Amino acid sequence: MKPRLVVVSAGTYHLPFDRLSRWVEDWLRNHDDVRMIMQHGPSAPVEGAENVDILPYDELLSLCREATAVVLQGGAGGVMDMRALGITPIVVPRVPGGGEVVDDHQLVFTAEMEALGVIRRALCAADLTRLLDRALEEDATSAPPPEVAAPGAAVVRELMQQPIRVAPAWARVPRMLRSMTAIAAARLRR
Repeated sequence: MKPRLVVVSAGTYHLPFDRLSRWVEDWLRNHDDVRMIMQHGPSAPVEGAENVDILPYDELLSLCREATAVVLQGGAGGVMDMRALGITPIVVPRVPGGGEVVDDHQLVFTAEMEALGVIRRALCAADLTRLLDRALEEDATSAPPPEVAAPGAAVVRELMQQPIRVAPAWARVPRMLRSMTAIAAARLRR
């Protein structure tokens, strides 16, 4: 029997997302019947997965079409790509403060997308484990894919018109220093 495929993408953002790598690595240790392809970019590779720095766009989409589950970081581009394919991905948003991203835009975006039914959001390792296990169970029972919500232009326009929360200067400077340190460390790991 062909192993079920899980595709994970930490995105192509310049900051590493090692928290996602750790979470999927922990999950994969208990699932030797799963083939995982990890597009890690500057993030840590995942032991037991087929690790790729960056996949060509068409190849990534082709793998996602074949996958039992797709796990993404919380960027709008990947979420919209999966929506176009009719896939409801599991999304782990990057969070500010740990060198993953400079603000909370992925938390805000993924909360809205989850409310619309476009994604399944994982905010902790337990959420990710539950959602990945559920995806494997649904695949085993051949359940039909979930409906993908269509929010419409009015909802998107309303979301886009909301003011952006800007962090105070005293918070931005340490974030910039952490980001520069993380970028340098990621380049040195290569």
